[in-house]
Amino acid sequence: MKLFSMKCRSVAAGVSPGGITLGWQPVSRSILNPQLARQAHAGVGKADPSTLGTMLDSRVRAFLWSVVALVGPGAANAAAAPAPAVDDGRGQSVVVIYNTAFKGSKDVADYYAKRRNVPDSQVIGFKLPTGETIARSEYEAKLERPLVEALVERKLIQLRNQIRPATETSPGRVLQIVSEASIRHLVVCYGVPIRTTNDIPGLEPEAQQIPEPLRRADASIDAELTALPLLLAGQSRTGPLGNPGYGTTNKAALQPTAGLFVVGRLDGPTPDLAKALVDRALEAEEFGLWGRGYFDIRSVTAPAYKPGDQWISNAWVAVNRYGYDTHLDTQPATLPEGFPLSHVAFYAGWYEANMNGPFTLPKVEFMPGAIAYHLHSFSAGAIRSSERTWVGPLIAKGVTATMGCVAEPYLDGTPDIGLCLARLMFSGFTWGEAALASQRMLSWQTTVLGDPLYHPYRMNALERLKDLATRGQGRADWAMVVLYNRRHELTRNLAETLKSIEAEPRTRFSPILREKLGDFQHAAGLHENAALSYRDAAGLRASPQQRKRLLWNCGMSFEAANRPSDAYDAYLEYRREADKPPNLSILLERLEALATTLKRDKEAAKWRSELDKLRRQEAPVSVKPTPAAIPAEPAGLDASPATPRGLSRP
Repeated sequence: MKLFSMKCRSVAAGVSPGGITLGWQPVSRSILNPQLARQAHAGVGKADPSTLGTMLDSRVRAFLWSVVALVGPGAANAAAAPAPAVDDGRGQSVVVIYNTAFKGSKDVADYYAKRRNVPDSQVIGFKLPTGETIARSEYEAKLERPLVEALVERKLIQLRNQIRPATETSPGRVLQIVSEASIRHLVVCYGVPIRTTNDIPGLEPEAQQIPEPLRRADASIDAELTALPLLLAGQSRTGPLGNPGYGTTNKAALQPTAGLFVVGRLDGPTPDLAKALVDRALEAEEFGLWGRGYFDIRSVTAPAYKPGDQWISNAWVAVNRYGYDTHLDTQPATLPEGFPLSHVAFYAGWYEANMNGPFTLPKVEFMPGAIAYHLHSFSAGAIRSSERTWVGPLIAKGVTATMGCVAEPYLDGTPDIGLCLARLMFSGFTWGEAALASQRMLSWQTTVLGDPLYHPYRMNALERLKDLATRGQGRADWAMVVLYNRRHELTRNLAETLKSIEAEPRTRFSPILREKLGDFQHAAGLHENAALSYRDAAGLRASPQQRKRLLWNCGMSFEAANRPSDAYDAYLEYRREADKPPNLSILLERLEALATTLKRDKEAAKWRSELDKLRRQEAPVSVKPTPAAIPAEPAGLDASPATPRGLSRP
């Protein structure tokens, strides 16, 4: 039997897209194709913390030490070393920028400064246009030059003049080199324009060497500010600029004296949503980033577009390696509306112009601190809309950090989300640092939404569990799931892992751990036990989307255990609760077959009638799209290599 769920782990060892051996085998979504395998995992909700404090001295402490013994110190320290506390002075490294002409912009700036302890003198307003687009000349006159003057005047940076002699093709210039800086972060607030126009008068001499499609001066405001030290040092403003910090593992290289500011934007459809970005970040810093990861590749065949799939696959590998429960979808279409998207900590996918599928539901189960990214040419084209493109709607639904492009970037000009998450989780980077290190090109089209200081991995998973357990926090269950996954991956001893999770007292009343137990039982072939665990978890405080998954898995496991009556009841309950089940044809097939087995002829006829009707509706579309029906490339995304202009370090 195949499970309807999201976990891409199975007992048999598999190999990830990155060649890393994982404890659970990656699978693809088969909602409309029963020939594709589906393996499951889940876990969410807040378990009752009332008994956690008393268990710390017994079960939890015993569990902690057993994890240390079995997983070892290397796995316990898989994340970065603990980062400084929120109020330790990191706000001193930040300058906050707002638009004095835009209502609500200063409120967001002041709110962030208070939450992050940014000095008042480092909150700076500029009178800017109130639209999302600003003329290039106006950007330089009203924001860039006044900002540089303010930074110098307040002794936040020091500039050193350097003369560039004239050549046959260009006149001499006086360049400005950032020689010292006491800041490294710029936070751009709600109301500041998001992009410039393409209106540089004349063509810079350097631009002659750039491919014609890239001879543009339009850019994301945030990408311009990120590269500001490089631009002051004489780099061309036409076309994309190579990022000297791309791929770095040394976050100290991301600083103004090395040519870079770390920039993050607090923006969105409303000022309150912009403020919520820092609130959600601080909550995740205090309690950890927990939940599940969902990754949606397209299985493209065109070589020019394969990097998009690879970046998202690498993101799945990183999150999987950390120990989260994950789902990797390999179908060409994006996730369907009825997909049970529960407790989302991570999402990365492509390629739709506007947010669709399960993200359009009134409530999306984004966890505090959630990071979501959808690769599309114009995913950040309307940040202050809650309905158009992706970035604004994702923020409106509860995301904490995201990225996007404000205009056509070409594929090479988009961020590498796999690299971003790897730096965030395993290199000790903050969100702003990780996002910057993932960009091949600057002075181009990318904007990074969220608090650049956001640091959810300042503790490793074991330290988080100790901290949450000590404080009686129900979110400790999430840390247990991560460590159970790591334990199983390291020991490959499913029987011992099952024994440990069964003995854990919290498994009795935690929907997170109860479902995890069911997953391990199913993997071990204990289908009846798994079905009972899924049914028990559904009766606890499971979230709505988790409950749908649990009911489906319960039915599948009861079928595998040859308990048709119980399987039928579970499927019926799933049918009642799933408004638009993405696996409706499979569900109707199962209901008809089970009703026939149970000799409920009238009910079997009812399901057969519904199935026939559904098949007639779906007749024009193949269950598995033919190659001709699958676009060779995403519409609107140009894969032409976006060669960055040459980078000469200041």
